[in-house]
Amino acid sequence: MAHLRALALLALLLTLIAPAPAPAGAQGAISITDRGVFVVFPDRISFNAQISSSSPITQIVLEYGVDKRTCGDVTAKAFPDFTPGTTVDAHWTWEMLSTGSEPPGATIWYRWRATDSAGNTAVSDEQRATWIDTAYSWQQISRDDLTLHWYSGDTAFAQDLLATAADGISRLAKLTGVRPQSPIDLYIYGTAQQMQDAILYEPSWAGGVAYPANNITIIGISPAYLDWGRRTIVHELTHLIVGQITFSCGENVPTWLDEGIAVYAEGGLDDRSQLSFDAAVASNSLLSVRAISAGFSQHPDLADLSYSQSYSMVSYLVQTYGPDKLLALFGNLRDGMTVEAGVTAAYGFDLGGLEDRWRAWLRAAPRAQAAPTPTVAPSPIPTIPIMALAPTGPPIPPTPTSAPTLAPTPTDAPVAQAAPAPAAAPAPRRDITLPLAGASLSFLAGLALSGLALVKLLR
Repeated sequence: MAHLRALALLALLLTLIAPAPAPAGAQGAISITDRGVFVVFPDRISFNAQISSSSPITQIVLEYGVDKRTCGDVTAKAFPDFTPGTTVDAHWTWEMLSTGSEPPGATIWYRWRATDSAGNTAVSDEQRATWIDTAYSWQQISRDDLTLHWYSGDTAFAQDLLATAADGISRLAKLTGVRPQSPIDLYIYGTAQQMQDAILYEPSWAGGVAYPANNITIIGISPAYLDWGRRTIVHELTHLIVGQITFSCGENVPTWLDEGIAVYAEGGLDDRSQLSFDAAVASNSLLSVRAISAGFSQHPDLADLSYSQSYSMVSYLVQTYGPDKLLALFGNLRDGMTVEAGVTAAYGFDLGGLEDRWRAWLRAAPRAQAAPTPTVAPSPIPTIPIMALAPTGPPIPPTPTSAPTLAPTPTDAPVAQAAPAPAAAPAPRRDITLPLAGASLSFLAGLALSGLALVKLLR
């Protein structure tokens, strides 16, 4: 009996310490094997994975996005088509032709999420891929927080551009207080055409584009146009830095401020642009500040004047009020103020006041004041309005927010894009009143009586 009691006790102990059976849902863990991406630049990128489980896979989701500044956490989701099974190959393609392309050098992140019929769910580790132009063999050099990528030209060419970029950033910080907020990548294409082929839906005249949200600038610079490239690289870097320090989900930086500080960072106007600007001051043909706040004209002469005038206005603000107020203005725009409110808060005057003070600083003619609208005296008899008809042309589209600069040609200096000139005011309205005087009324009454008499005679 003692022996049987011992066996019973041993059996009870084994029962107590034995592991409990696993729940049905945990018996077949989902395995996700990332198979990488396939890039067809700049059109599309394909994501690939193999997913397996002891139970059939019922749902697959690709979660993806781009590393850049946004107004909130943005996660896109794609649902690949597949045939349910215990082992599934998953594929999904991001068609940039439909959504618009990211700039070369952008970092794309992604992860896979899968569910099987037993209710198990698994999420893969987050992966990253560089959206890069695979048509070229890129090289790179770095200095501080600047990295320059290039493929055309020798190392001396790249080092020259990198040194120019670093010097330009130092000069910009010294003169205006504006400094980079994050590391910057510069992608230098061998020609403007090669750069244009690398981006979707940008103007065909673009020679450089800044992407502040991605901290990336791309420019087409041939070694034969190094002088133009030096100015352009500083210009585009300034756009990038201004975009960094003013990033918000509100109103954009006015074009005159964005382009003006970029030309200021370059080192000022070239001789041709300075002569044209001086002629505009002398002939009182300057543009209003508001006319160059939301883009520049497409007309080359007005474009050139817009850039020159923007440079002059920024020079006035920096030289008269110093860099601290300029930084305050950028901070106001970053914090969501409108341009009008931001200028007023930083300087104590609005855009009209800015134009008045800047013109006085230039010793230019005062800006034209809008004439009051005339009023028509009331008439006891309705007037017959005659409207002057003025033909109007199609609206001029605004320049791209990326603010590209024109690529050089062998004969002409590059000219950048610019904002619509103000539309001509409609011709004044003219009213014609036809009064009926007393004599005219008597004539009409007599005519009516004569008609009645004639009718009686005929009867």
